[in-house]
Amino acid sequence: MEVRDIPIEGKAKIVASLFFFIFVVGTLGFHFIEDWGILDSFFMTLITITTIGYREVQPLSSAGKVFDVFIIFIGVGTAAYGFATIAQLMIEGELQDLLGRRRLDKKIASMEQHYIICGNGRIGSLICKELKANDSPFVVIDSNPSTIEPLEQENISYIIGDATKEEILIRGGIKRAKCLIATAASDVTNVYITLIARELNPSIFILARAETEDSIRNIKRAGADRVVSPYMIGGRHMANIILKPTVVDFVELATGEKREDFYIQMEEFKINASSALIDKTLRDSPIRKDLGLTVVAIKGGEGDMIFNPLAEYSLSKGDILVCIGEMNALKSMRQLTGG
Repeated sequence: MEVRDIPIEGKAKIVASLFFFIFVVGTLGFHFIEDWGILDSFFMTLITITTIGYREVQPLSSAGKVFDVFIIFIGVGTAAYGFATIAQLMIEGELQDLLGRRRLDKKIASMEQHYIICGNGRIGSLICKELKANDSPFVVIDSNPSTIEPLEQENISYIIGDATKEEILIRGGIKRAKCLIATAASDVTNVYITLIARELNPSIFILARAETEDSIRNIKRAGADRVVSPYMIGGRHMANIILKPTVVDFVELATGEKREDFYIQMEEFKINASSALIDKTLRDSPIRKDLGLTVVAIKGGEGDMIFNPLAEYSLSKGDILVCIGEMNALKSMRQLTGG
């Protein structure tokens, strides 16, 4: 390995070791050769390797001069290398971290209608993966720096801090966010996160994870809109694989879990005011006849869910359509709904 390939932290350790060796050798050398005290010997070593050159502590003997030349040869170069390494460490380390953090804070401050993920554990990291694949803006909050390191490599916005603190959630843009996802390992922590988030932004959608049924009730009381138990969902899913394998295969295809088989997906679309679909029936719209999409369900403006809607259903502003079909058709559907 070449010197330039050594990490800056490794170079700093090498420099520290070399300085320690030179100072020990120089101090002991002058002490025994010239019979000086430890302080005078240390001072002579210091002014020699730093080339300050005040004066010699005391006149040197011939042996002392030879030894001083030796210290100059091995010490001056080490000192120059050490100062350069220290400067590099300051510039590439602290300065880069400072500038990087400022850019990151500025990026987070500009986010609106984004997602806040509190906890980057196993569940949180999977959510990050899906949001990134969907090009959705989000920021991750976690108090453990080790869970944040992978996010830096993927250029994902993050904050190292306790999500139960108001100032941390405010830094994450809680008042401008669309949704907060509490995925901390502790159900108690998720309760606190939910309480504070609901207080800071009463209109935000809060999704939280829980391990037990009691925790589900407590987190809902704290203000969560939806609470998910990964263990309960996983257990039901495994049972359905045994009892209803075809149904499970269809759901996995529709949700994109088996993208290697068919490139289809299930998506939801909200009809906006600019959409050309308003006041049209499903039969007259191009959803089925042109795009080939299947409308699985429609959630009306009042929140009522209609499964397998009839062809005579008249579309209105604010309706949310759940459609399944090929990815290209779904992209076209996004344009039709004015999204």
